Amino acid sequence: MIIQLDWFGCDPHTQWETQIHQTLEQFASLKPISRAVVLVEQQWEKTPRYLLSIMLSIPGPDVLAYSIGHTFDEALLKLRVSVRKTLATRSLNARQPTRAACDVKPAHRS
Repeated sequence: MIIQLDWFGCDPHTQWETQIHQTLEQFASLKPISRAVVLVEQQWEKTPRYLLSIMLSIPGPDVLAYSIGHTFDEALLKLRVSVRKTLATRSLNARQPTRAACDVKPAHRS
């Protein structure tokens, strides 16, 4: 997996990088990830102060998510929940049958 971390308005923190890498490893256990781009932005003049966004290149459509929080940990937690929800929804939709039962005409051909 290729990981790109972009920092805006703040300096990279080793602890934050470690938390981001752990989060990405958890996501990779759910779905194979070829590339991950994570943006960490600290907005000094706005509240909530932290904005995190992520783009995961996975088989199928890419996952795009963002979150905001008053602290970095809050924003990261919201981001984790958002991505997990997206991956779970896609997994559930992939298990749904996509074709009609046999001997059923489409509605437009009645």
